[in-house]
Amino acid sequence: MITLYKYFIHDNQEQRLLFKRLIDICFDFWNGKTRNGKVLIYKSPDWLKNKLSSLNPKRGIKEDKILDILRDIGKYSISQSDVNYLAFPDSSNSLAGMMAEIYTKFLNQNMIAFSRSAPYATFIEIQLIEWLRQLIGYDFKNIKDVNSLAEVGGMCTTGGHMSNHISILAALNHKYPQIKENGLNNLGVSPKIILAGKISHYSYSSAMHHLGLGNNNIISTESTTAFTTDLNSLRNELNKHRGSDDVFMVVAVAGNSRTCGIDDIEAISNICKEFGVWLHVDACHGGSLIFSDKLKNKHLKRIETADSISIDPHKGMFVTYPLSYVLFKKRDSLVPFTRYESQVRSGEAWDLGYTSPFYGSRGFESLKLWTMIRSMGFDGLRKAVEKREGDAIFVQKYLTESEHFILFHEMTFYRLAFVFYPNDVKNIVDNRKISLEQKKKIRLCIDNYTHKINDELYKEGTICLDEFKLHDIANITNLESGNDRFYVMSVTTGNPTYSKKSLKRSLDVLITKSKNYSGSFRADIIKILNSESYSVEVSEGYGPASWK
Repeated sequence: MITLYKYFIHDNQEQRLLFKRLIDICFDFWNGKTRNGKVLIYKSPDWLKNKLSSLNPKRGIKEDKILDILRDIGKYSISQSDVNYLAFPDSSNSLAGMMAEIYTKFLNQNMIAFSRSAPYATFIEIQLIEWLRQLIGYDFKNIKDVNSLAEVGGMCTTGGHMSNHISILAALNHKYPQIKENGLNNLGVSPKIILAGKISHYSYSSAMHHLGLGNNNIISTESTTAFTTDLNSLRNELNKHRGSDDVFMVVAVAGNSRTCGIDDIEAISNICKEFGVWLHVDACHGGSLIFSDKLKNKHLKRIETADSISIDPHKGMFVTYPLSYVLFKKRDSLVPFTRYESQVRSGEAWDLGYTSPFYGSRGFESLKLWTMIRSMGFDGLRKAVEKREGDAIFVQKYLTESEHFILFHEMTFYRLAFVFYPNDVKNIVDNRKISLEQKKKIRLCIDNYTHKINDELYKEGTICLDEFKLHDIANITNLESGNDRFYVMSVTTGNPTYSKKSLKRSLDVLITKSKNYSGSFRADIIKILNSESYSVEVSEGYGPASWK
């Protein structure tokens, strides 16, 4: 036992010094020292696998060597909090949030149960859910007035994927409560959901599969040129099922994962009310706007009428992975999933595991958001969210004025998708009468250069942008893409520590790289316009925003 003792925390001076050195390593990664000032020191998958394959786990090593290994891991990790990281919006750089994240691991509370597991943590999480309800516009309570688990109108999850699963599960059980005892087979109908196919998140098709409902029971509406749900199309689809009992949910999107377009929630809410259908608002991206009355009223009007809402603080609220919430207008929406309804409704039990479908044990992830709100206050987060919108406006203007890119949409609040297609070349193409085959080749050429530019920037580690596939719904390129999708680059202004200077510096790297390819791109387009042969295969390289 004496030889094992040194491997486990027991608090002595040597271990305290070890953790102080670990904090130095953490900050060396954070400030870029570990990464040589880059967003990422890129290595190929084979290189990374080969490096790991040489490690022999049979014998242990000293703690000093462990610190060296941790530093090495940071060397080849990407930094989402770097000001040159302009991809998916997870800056995770809240000071108070990070302090709480570290402390949470020492606390090691298991949120499945109250007694002997997570007494104080349980009420902290419930209080945080009440704060979020308040910001959304749902009814809310002081924590001292929450008298039972049945009154807890939401739950913490690991991400929007799971929050959306649970929203579908809750809506399904609300519409068909008999399935708890009799199952889906005895319903006599095929339960369906309605959403805009071109802008929906992949979690909905996953959930319909995982819940045994089937992807064929997803009804897709048309999308507008602003990458939002088409209201007429939604109404038409609901009318097709009027008098039936099969549609149990409509999904509205408050910030889709590609362009962050935001649906007209008020209008969709009115339609759902007319047809008596559960409305779920996927606000995993746009949920951060609830901290600003100005932006909430501008983009999320009447969000409080939704039956359920998913939000992801690990996307737009500056805290680390994982952290998401699903919230319900009707407070007891999670009660159908408990085996102990009387205890849950009476206040005899406070075990969150009783009302947490899909989950058993889970950690105290809520502490980081709770602590950040306590640190910054609603007002501090309002300022951060409103600053981000200002950064977004600056980025859109700067890229437009460069005349090297075609923007696929207006930047709503922090995400912008675009392709490399210099204005002078586009003008040449627009003034020529060309065939559909030539348009297809030009689209392929645009894909090739957009991907090449973005991939080189990523592997150089200078700046990092998103890459995924996107429909040109509004035909901005004038190339009539139909069901074909373009490879696009995307900038996200998700980091509150950006400055106009840092954004300009990052965008100038992109523009300079693009200028280097302007000549060859123009030459390739001229070949296509002159009906010369042009063929290229674009390698796959897009990220999660384009998952279907």
